[in-house]
Amino acid sequence: MKNSLQFKLGAVTKSVFKKMNSELVNEGIPVLAEQLPILMVVYFQVNAMTQQDIANVLQKDKAGIQRSVQTLHKDGFLKIESDIEDKRKNMISLTPSGKFVCERIQTLAIAFNNQIMEHFSEDERKTFIGFLDRVLTVIEK
Repeated sequence: MKNSLQFKLGAVTKSVFKKMNSELVNEGIPVLAEQLPILMVVYFQVNAMTQQDIANVLQKDKAGIQRSVQTLHKDGFLKIESDIEDKRKNMISLTPSGKFVCERIQTLAIAFNNQIMEHFSEDERKTFIGFLDRVLTVIEK
């Protein structure tokens, strides 16, 4: 079982998140690696998004997204405003400090990726990424 796909990917994911959380703390960025996808989805959007939009992009449940959005809002990284057309919807966008943090996070993520990938040749990197893409394709069929 310890050599199964689920176990290996789970162990790698856990280690990546642990290391990334450590890097964020060292850089004084008060965000958890688990919250990064939400920030980055909003960062790369031109217009504000609803919580449901974020949940759809990340393929996560809306309740989980809502908790993280509330935390990121309290921390000053996200702005939450009622939709002008539908008051039941909240529109999510980055605050200036959220944008600044996203730019710092991108720099950290690129450095982290490079730190790992420097242990692989160019061919090994391509093969590795290709295998991961193929696993996704097989699972999503």
